[in-house]
Amino acid sequence: MVDQFPIGIHPYIIDVVNVVADGHCGYRAVAALLGIGEESWAVVRMNLLKELSHFRIEYLQLFGGQDRFEFLKNSLLIDGLCMVCN
Repeated sequence: MVDQFPIGIHPYIIDVVNVVADGHCGYRAVAALLGIGEESWAVVRMNLLKELSHFRIEYLQLFGGQDRFEFLKNSLLIDGLCMVCN
């Protein structure tokens, strides 16, 4: 996988993990690199959702409004697991 990146940034790549290639693979990679196991991908998504909810005002400004904020928030929701949706 490292070969997919330009040679100039190879020294800055600390670790590469191979995870299941599914719709959650980015979250799986983060979970694996955090040391909580790639099967904890839902924890990463829920923590990102909590972050958005906790700093709502800041993210509304950063994303340029309610529509974009809601789009990103909804992209993190996991069917049946939403506990911090508002």
